[in-house]
Amino acid sequence: MIVKIKYCISFFFFLFFVSSLPVSAQEDDFDIPESAEDGDDVLELDVDEVLVNWTDEESWIRDLGARLDSVLRHDMYAKKTVRRGKGKNARRVTTTVKRGYKVGINVFDLTSDSTIYSHNDHDMFIPASNQKLFVAIAALSTIGADHNFFTDIYTDGEERIDRVLQYTVEPQQGNEAAYDTIAIDTVDRHYLKGNVYVRGGFDPTLGKDAVEFVAGKLMALDVDSIDGMVYGYEPQKSQVSGSWFWEKHPSRVFPSLLHNAMVDNGIAFSSSKAYGSLSTPTELNGMWVTSLNTPLVETLKRMMKNSDNYYAESMLLNLCDLRDENAWSYEQCKQQVRDMIKRAGGKNEEYAIFDGSGLSHSNKTTPALVSTILRYAYHNKDVFGPLYESLPIAGIDGTIGSRMRGTPAYNNVRAKTGTVNGVSTLSGYVTAPNGHFLAFSILVNSVSSSAVGRHLQDLLCIELAR
Repeated sequence: MIVKIKYCISFFFFLFFVSSLPVSAQEDDFDIPESAEDGDDVLELDVDEVLVNWTDEESWIRDLGARLDSVLRHDMYAKKTVRRGKGKNARRVTTTVKRGYKVGINVFDLTSDSTIYSHNDHDMFIPASNQKLFVAIAALSTIGADHNFFTDIYTDGEERIDRVLQYTVEPQQGNEAAYDTIAIDTVDRHYLKGNVYVRGGFDPTLGKDAVEFVAGKLMALDVDSIDGMVYGYEPQKSQVSGSWFWEKHPSRVFPSLLHNAMVDNGIAFSSSKAYGSLSTPTELNGMWVTSLNTPLVETLKRMMKNSDNYYAESMLLNLCDLRDENAWSYEQCKQQVRDMIKRAGGKNEEYAIFDGSGLSHSNKTTPALVSTILRYAYHNKDVFGPLYESLPIAGIDGTIGSRMRGTPAYNNVRAKTGTVNGVSTLSGYVTAPNGHFLAFSILVNSVSSSAVGRHLQDLLCIELAR
């Protein structure tokens, strides 16, 4: 009997000891993931794919926060193999090291209109190509989805006719070096006396089809030659984001391609290099010939899904009226983005805008501000529709087309990526399992490789979706 009582007392103390263990200590018992090598290697995802059925909103928010915290704790550390000892005593051992990156996260529930998770979300980060979200939302809310990237063609030339003599000759019999004139006719030569002007709106889609279309319109003037030049507009470098953007932009090379196409189709020019550039749009004048127009939504999809930097800078430059040089400058275009941020409820101290593509490390923003502009877009149907359609879809297309497959985030997450040296970012939208629509921003800076940043982002997005 005494032995039985001792066993019962021992069992009671055992149960009390187990129940008193802290939850955090139980949660911290995890396997630390392997470290990624430098480069763009894809880290394998190891996640539970079972969807959780949540009915109580407060419990869901608490559990989501705990799971996101757990992902951060897991991913903050990595296993690393190091060499210890010297000579014959040297050996390789596996040790645990803390990753040196900094991460900021904001998750905003658009259904309940409240922030449900945050981590360093008011700290400043380099956004990389998440900068394109600012340009896209500013464009859709300022110039609208119906805006067109224009390219206008003018000429100040006058169509003239010169009557010239045309001789018909044939070789003399027995002397092939000499010719006899057998007929003299008068022929009218139609030519254009003046210049052709290309006034572009930084359309990044201009290509061979556009060149051939415009060349056809000019040849319809029924002239044999042009006594003049083909001029395009070349802005000063201070008016664009940098020489990298303008040097190979389709708008810059369009005049020379147009000149060559017309020569190939039999139109002669008075000069062997009859194309050039002018510094101000006011000099591009004359009679209108034709125009090219590319819808904004067409450029928006490539800008966002492919993260095209040329398209992003071109979009930014269209935020001002390009036909009014007095109202247009690169700084004025960036001001349009600042105005959008102000309308969305953002503050000046939350960002710094250097360009539209996100290539510069001088761009700065906070995860909270990114969610703020995503919320602003969501509540403006004319903005949200085109923006949502333009975002890459997890596992389906764009820059996240190969990511998050086989997980609850597949075909659910729509988000813009961002990658520059030491930076990996992902911001967009996801539908939670309880039906709530979420905006999120995950900004990772000082990361050793983009693969490490993407791995963390994928794990976080999977938790948002399940």
